[in-house]
Amino acid sequence: MKILNLGSGNDYLDGAVNVDFYAERADVRHDLEMTPYPFSDNTFDIIRCMNVLEHLREPIRVMQELHRIGRHGARVTIRVPHFRSAALYEDITHQRGYAWRTLDHFTADGEVYGDYTSRGFAMIDRQYTPYLFPWLYRLLSRVPRLTDNLLSKFIPMASILFTLEIRKGPGLSS
Repeated sequence: MKILNLGSGNDYLDGAVNVDFYAERADVRHDLEMTPYPFSDNTFDIIRCMNVLEHLREPIRVMQELHRIGRHGARVTIRVPHFRSAALYEDITHQRGYAWRTLDHFTADGEVYGDYTSRGFAMIDRQYTPYLFPWLYRLLSRVPRLTDNLLSKFIPMASILFTLEIRKGPGLSS
């Protein structure tokens, strides 16, 4: 099983291909704004992208690259800051925050309008990640529209953890 740890930063994973431009320790040094990434098509079974996508100017292009370098059925885990997270604004390099449905643009059953790219992913799971009280954020994850539109004004939000699966076949190319 081949694992990619994209934007590894200080989270170096033994047994994975750790890619980062700035980290002290990385297997591959690459500016993630520059595509294509230095990997062949259909290379990875697992792709981790933790606290990375929000730093990049063109997330659609990045998602297309993840689709290209991931194998059919590959799991992609993405953690991004919620659009109401204080952490979103504390880091000057953050480009944007994310909502529950933001990555629906890349899934066949997504409910968000806009056909900006192929829909070559399936949403496997998503959940709000907690500051405190994990039980509360599990509950909030059951009512995401209410949470994003109202409750997040009153309850501190940290990030959203998405698990997607790459789907390849006719009409699903990058």
